[in-house]
Amino acid sequence: MKKYTLENVSPNKKSFQTEKMKVPAILFSHERDFSKSDVLEALEKIAQQDEIFHHIAILSEAHTRPEIKNPTGSVVTSENILPEMFDAAPNCGMRIILTDIMEEEMTQEKLNNLLQNIQKNILSKELIGTKISSSMVCKIFQEGARGLFSDFPIKTKNEIENTLFQGNFFQKKIASITEISKAIPKIIFYLAKYRIGLLGEKKSHFIKLMRVSSIENKEIAEKLGIRNNQYLFFMHTGSSIIGRYTASLYTQRKITKISQKIILSIIKIISGFSLQKKSIQDMDIALRAVSNYGFANRTLLTCEIHKALEKIFARTVSTELLYDAPHVYFEEESHFGKKVIVHRNGANRAFGPSKMTHHAVFSQTGEPVLIAPFANKIAYVGVGTDQNEETFFSANHEIGKIKELQISEEKSLEYAEKIVSEMGRNQIIKLVAKLETIKILDY
Repeated sequence: MKKYTLENVSPNKKSFQTEKMKVPAILFSHERDFSKSDVLEALEKIAQQDEIFHHIAILSEAHTRPEIKNPTGSVVTSENILPEMFDAAPNCGMRIILTDIMEEEMTQEKLNNLLQNIQKNILSKELIGTKISSSMVCKIFQEGARGLFSDFPIKTKNEIENTLFQGNFFQKKIASITEISKAIPKIIFYLAKYRIGLLGEKKSHFIKLMRVSSIENKEIAEKLGIRNNQYLFFMHTGSSIIGRYTASLYTQRKITKISQKIILSIIKIISGFSLQKKSIQDMDIALRAVSNYGFANRTLLTCEIHKALEKIFARTVSTELLYDAPHVYFEEESHFGKKVIVHRNGANRAFGPSKMTHHAVFSQTGEPVLIAPFANKIAYVGVGTDQNEETFFSANHEIGKIKELQISEEKSLEYAEKIVSEMGRNQIIKLVAKLETIKILDY
């Protein structure tokens, strides 16, 4: 492993640039010792490209993966889409579903029955989930989460309002079915009829029942509807194989699993897919359409959670979407006086109040930032700030991987607290609440 020299920018930030790098990398952590990882070597290779704009932002959770060039926990900007800059799991994302259930109502019997019901109706590694029609697949590809509303009883409040991009990656103009069909093989359309409503890979995806253990900012928490001892569901999943294999066709990522290589080869043979015959516009449309499948998937899973709650508690249960936040995607934004494509790979968007003027609540609080449970114990809710342009207004989606960080489980909570505190000092987020895990749905 190469040795690199880091310069201190502030007590909580470091910069890194070798003579090979066209732009510097800014590392937003003092607590994290990057010298023990191969993140710096990956950054040196990425920053040699002329297309990279201004600098690369690296969050404290950053770690490399063998199949992609760009570390998870990074933000890279450029004038054009750089497909190698994000994981082949478009719209892998998280959401928090608030409930009106408090501690005194959650008996052990109800807890056990609730989890059994959810696990019965939300499947993980099965091949087939909820079957939908071809016309609904088209609606989802075009409209995202809204594509479900005509056929499913969506009762969770703010399902569209509190989803990034209102649950549709086609913000400027919805692509036609002709355009989407040109960009996405027919076999993907066919598979999409059977793959929605699945949680997905259990190693990384989860549904956890959690409880608010501490309110850190009472004013903001109240505006977001977060209450002490409130029960909620924390979900992490994405666009299933629909997103993964479509993105793999366009990103040319390194595939290590034999089964995935075989499936991708079959898709290419059946569809006659040739990347050389596809344009940047085709890729843009394809990745936005399958990313919409991720929004719809989380919406449908939430629908199942709501049904389970009302069945077990035998009353009308109020559920509200706190936020749905993808952390693997690209989008055009304005930064440092220029319009650029922002590639967030394992990073939340974290706009401050001034960038959320379109939202009645978030314009007062900042955009919610969901930080996944660390060591299966503690999770955090924060909000973005207006002082965070150096990260391109981005934030962690997790604390990190214990194996990568080489932290003992005994010291995990102490480390998590240090990282979240550091995020506050870097003005990346304002901390709003801490969450404790009650039960992990065991798949």
